[in-house]
Amino acid sequence: MRLLRRVPQFEEETGITSDRDDLRKKLYDTFAQEGEGCPDYEDGVEPWLGDREGFAAMPAGAGSEPDPLVVVQVTDEDAAKAGITELSQCSGSDGTGVAFVGDYALIAETQDLADDFAAAAEEAPLADDADYLADMDALGEAGIASGWLDLQAAFDQALTGDEQVAFAASGAGQAESAAMALTAGSDNLELTLAVNGTLMSPDAGVTSFGDLPASTLFGFGFTGGAEAVQKLWDQAQSSSADSDMGDLEDFAATVERETGFVLPRDVQTLFGDDFVLALDSEGLELDSSGIPDPRSIRLGLRTSSEFAEVQELAARFEQVLAFVAPADLVEQESERGSVIASNDDYAAALAEGGGLADAANYQAAVADADEAAGVMYVDFDLMLDVANQLSDQTGAEMPADARETLEVLSAFGVSSSVDGEYSMATMRLVFN
Repeated sequence: MRLLRRVPQFEEETGITSDRDDLRKKLYDTFAQEGEGCPDYEDGVEPWLGDREGFAAMPAGAGSEPDPLVVVQVTDEDAAKAGITELSQCSGSDGTGVAFVGDYALIAETQDLADDFAAAAEEAPLADDADYLADMDALGEAGIASGWLDLQAAFDQALTGDEQVAFAASGAGQAESAAMALTAGSDNLELTLAVNGTLMSPDAGVTSFGDLPASTLFGFGFTGGAEAVQKLWDQAQSSSADSDMGDLEDFAATVERETGFVLPRDVQTLFGDDFVLALDSEGLELDSSGIPDPRSIRLGLRTSSEFAEVQELAARFEQVLAFVAPADLVEQESERGSVIASNDDYAAALAEGGGLADAANYQAAVADADEAAGVMYVDFDLMLDVANQLSDQTGAEMPADARETLEVLSAFGVSSSVDGEYSMATMRLVFN
């Protein structure tokens, strides 16, 4: 709460004005506003309400929506039963069912459902499920909030027909389950995701993203792209052959005829074994009309693919861009890979590499960067510097809310890696 309260409008939108505010009361007040004649929190709810709560989507019959389940820790079962009944009546949800397991109230749409869920929890609690335990263990810690999803069960219930075919073609069908945890550090909020399944190649190397210039404002990079594209293409071909989705080769022929791009070859050339794309914070200039000069924008990519193939790809990019925003792209070969950039200066910077990996904001925002197969990064401090530069040159002030937000935030990073059977991702928002 201390971190979030520094974000402009957070207090106004949530009503949370102190690190010691009772979040249970805030949540209840929001609920009570929708009802009529609901009891006061202090007298009708606080005496029996515990400190933990959870939400679940329970599997229903084929073709039916999942059944919602709310689980609330309670300190007095009788008082909780009476209080929840009163709350369901004041909210217009007569018929809500309540059952108890240990120190928790299970609240469902009907009493039969509540009783069934309670019986199932007594007989085989999720906390004893081997898959759940393994997934949560992969996270390392449960944090201040955590969640778990049986992906296969969810997709089997939610998708039908061609939707299932498209899902299989995406490669996501190889994921069995996922767990997530939200943690808070002294200057950051972090969300960790662990997916049980081969979403990423176990042979994926470490991305060269950290070798970008330290002045990088935004970018992303990953390894194993060419291999992943071929795998997805093969899966899509197999799936489309067994459905009414249309022939993939016809689609590829249409794309080549209209754009000149050859699928999947050109996408594989673009990504190679190691791919990074970045936007730099330096060099931005305004033209005579006060608009950023596109030629001064330092934007580019670096790929491990052969330079001759990348040159051909850049030529096709220029042909397509000619109809929208004509560009004279620069290609450069280097020991670090083949470069396509918006100008000579940035092409040289990408070819030479830089010290982003040593930048304080990057180290704070990107978890385990030296082992990451994929990275996405935004530097809000540099974004504020660019905004100030533009304001000085144009005389136009940045909106106050946007400025206050940028002054609070430092950087945001996402890193991904493979850990045994798990594809891991960590998202971290760092505050100044």
